[in-house]
Amino acid sequence: MIKCWSKEETLWSFALYGTAVGAGTLFLPIQLGSAGAVVLFLTALLAWPLTYWPHKALCQFILASKAGDQQDGITSAVRQFFGKKIGNLISILYFVAFFVVILIYAVAITNSLAEQLARHQVVGEGTRVLLSLGVVATLNLIFLTGRHVTIKVMGFLVFPLIAYFLFLSVYLSSHWQPSLLTSGLTYTPDTLHDIWFSIPVMVFAFSHTPIISTFSVAQREKYHDQAMAKCKKIMKVAYLIICLSVLFFVFSCFMAIPAEDVEIAKTQGLTILSALSMMSSSAGWLSASGIIVAVVAMSKSFLGTYFGVIEGATQVVSSTAQFAGFNPGPKLSRGLSLAIVSLFTFIVCCINPNALSMIYAISGPLIALILFIMPTLSTWLVPALRPYRSVANFLVLVVGLLCVSVMFFK
Repeated sequence: MIKCWSKEETLWSFALYGTAVGAGTLFLPIQLGSAGAVVLFLTALLAWPLTYWPHKALCQFILASKAGDQQDGITSAVRQFFGKKIGNLISILYFVAFFVVILIYAVAITNSLAEQLARHQVVGEGTRVLLSLGVVATLNLIFLTGRHVTIKVMGFLVFPLIAYFLFLSVYLSSHWQPSLLTSGLTYTPDTLHDIWFSIPVMVFAFSHTPIISTFSVAQREKYHDQAMAKCKKIMKVAYLIICLSVLFFVFSCFMAIPAEDVEIAKTQGLTILSALSMMSSSAGWLSASGIIVAVVAMSKSFLGTYFGVIEGATQVVSSTAQFAGFNPGPKLSRGLSLAIVSLFTFIVCCINPNALSMIYAISGPLIALILFIMPTLSTWLVPALRPYRSVANFLVLVVGLLCVSVMFFK
């Protein structure tokens, strides 16, 4: 039996926390701040179950498969349950979902820097092109230092970033205007629309799908039949801390930052820290530190996702070349994938699509398809997963379908 709380459980809780709390946390207050107090309170009620239930279902999905491919828990489980074709389809969707995530981060980093630069000079098309090139080149240079160095740096940054978010939440409490909450507690014809369109952003902000494979497989290797019990124990604690800290940050921003500044940031594809710097009462050090933290947080999340994206792109390049009768080596395939992804990222940064619109239309729905729909729907389709059928799983499936529907109606 699993009884006491161990050091290993603490480390895994920190790992889940550090993966979940990052750049996505900076977009959630923008969406909820513009959607209103009703949507904010509804999100507060649903945050823990809609973080815990889907990630638990994904753990169950992975652990119900036979131990085999230790490096890719999700896709190997899909291949076992649904066959190679569906497995390949899920792999492609997984790649696309997180490819869009790195585009969102790269665009948001460029926008944050451009917004600061615009305070001192006019930012024209030529300046934006150079800025986009600098952002993509810098991120790739960090990436090329190697996985070990990059992950070590990212791990080092986790705690200062979390500490800053908590400090900012407390600091903003001196600027709270409770009337912003109470005056917004009214139902309007747009409320249901705002709730619907906030679902993808919430999915995006709280999702940390890539680490779930590693987490689940690690527990299975050590605890075997007790792995799911161990996963649930760690996740319950980690997600409670995640939800409380993120919601404290969101509520603090909502009651301190004027709605007009939030709307400007949303229109320009900026994060909540950029909206904070727009406040007339914002201290100079707070504006400067906010932009630095926003760029560092998004760069950390970009690099954390970039490894998986490049690996997926390398497989796509290699398979496409082999289909065309050309057999490139691993180094050439990786080099080509890095060049193609970097070029596409640079072009998107120059075009500057709205970051939240990309979350609504692509990233949020695709993540929901993998995290909310696939593992819960499988409890009705896969015999090995039938014991996991529950009302909670059904509700997660419904929310996932609502999230995916935004892709078709936005």
